[in-house]
Amino acid sequence: MKRIYFLFLLSSLIFVFFACKSTKIEEVTESPSEEISQEIVETPAEAAVEEPEIIEEIEEADEVEIIDEVIEDDGEENQEYLRSTNALSEEKVTRQEFEEDKATILQIISKLSEIMAEGDVDAWLEYIDPASIKYYSTPQNIRKAQKKLPDKTRQLYGIGDYFRYVFVPARKIARVDEIRYESKTRVKAVMVKDDGSIVVYYNFVKIDGNWLVSIPEL
Repeated sequence: MKRIYFLFLLSSLIFVFFACKSTKIEEVTESPSEEISQEIVETPAEAAVEEPEIIEEIEEADEVEIIDEVIEDDGEENQEYLRSTNALSEEKVTRQEFEEDKATILQIISKLSEIMAEGDVDAWLEYIDPASIKYYSTPQNIRKAQKKLPDKTRQLYGIGDYFRYVFVPARKIARVDEIRYESKTRVKAVMVKDDGSIVVYYNFVKIDGNWLVSIPEL
């Protein structure tokens, strides 16, 4: 009987010993699993917080707005447009037409400066309107121009001499800032002085869509 009791007690102790071992093994194996699962869940959440593209888009939008404000701030240009078209009464010149006319006229004046520096009469005549060429090719009118020369000993024999001794010297220090419309087809190219007054250096007439220099008659 004692022997049976001893065997029962030994069996119970062995069962309790292995039961404790099994519990520790389960605790050890379960802990890494929980930590790994937590890391997997937390890592995407942390990564999703950083969004550099959103910051870049905001900065780019601010830059575009600033550029638009600068482009739209054209008050001075609008005042020039009003000054240039102030003499028109019934006719209407749009802002776009004004900008195109001014750009074309300034380009012609730049080319004329090169021609005057070279003394090329033939090239100069290509930019003069036919009525002016006819007027200053007449001996009577050339003599009128001659009388206005500061040097009374200078003789003018034709329109080529008018170019050399009248047209070119009068524009040696010319600086054209703006234009003034007399009509949609007649424009003065002027220099604006500090006191607001203007000096007319060129008169232009538009013929068949082309701007040509018109020389005032005497």
